[in-house]
Amino acid sequence: FHERDKRWACIVAHRRAGKTVACIADLVLAALQSKRRGARYAYISPHYNQSKDIAWNYVRQYAATGHFNESELRVDFPNGNRVRLYGADNYDRMRGIGLDGVVCDEFADMDPRAWTEVIRPALSDRGDGWAVFIGTPKGHNTFYEIAQRAAADDEWFSLTLKASDTGILPESELKAAQTDMPADQYQQEYECSFEAAVQGSYFSNEFQQIDENEQIT
Repeated sequence: FHERDKRWACIVAHRRAGKTVACIADLVLAALQSKRRGARYAYISPHYNQSKDIAWNYVRQYAATGHFNESELRVDFPNGNRVRLYGADNYDRMRGIGLDGVVCDEFADMDPRAWTEVIRPALSDRGDGWAVFIGTPKGHNTFYEIAQRAAADDEWFSLTLKASDTGILPESELKAAQTDMPADQYQQEYECSFEAAVQGSYFSNEFQQIDENEQIT
């Protein structure tokens, strides 16, 4: 992921895979390595408080050489570049800014207009501004559409991380989660399934199985 050469990227990952950590590190690396003085990078989560509670500690950990502005959730580096945290619940706050790179975390929970009306235009200011979309599936929505596009388009970097493949979480923890959670919810949260039905719906497991077996024509 850190060595990608694509402008656009999408990571579909299971819970506790470390996607937010990876993307904060990626933003800090970009700010430190960019030769464009005054480069601006942003991390955006569905809610501002989420950015503050979850991502800000990672910024402080990885951006040790920066000057931190706690009130604005911003770090300024000696080379003049900056990383700042936002929330999509107030995306109008970002109108008019220019961005060199952005991470949209848990994009499935965001208002799609945040991307089309504000974030995407902000990346045009530099001409080569890049974006990363990360999250865990929540059915067929805008994040699903982006994941599908990324998997089929050579202009995108695409990565899917299932708990059964990564080995990040112990097998004992996965078995415990399977015991505690409905099957379709486990598939969604840990196996990156976009097909998990609304909890409580009829025949959800059966329809998921016949879909996986390509029996729907």
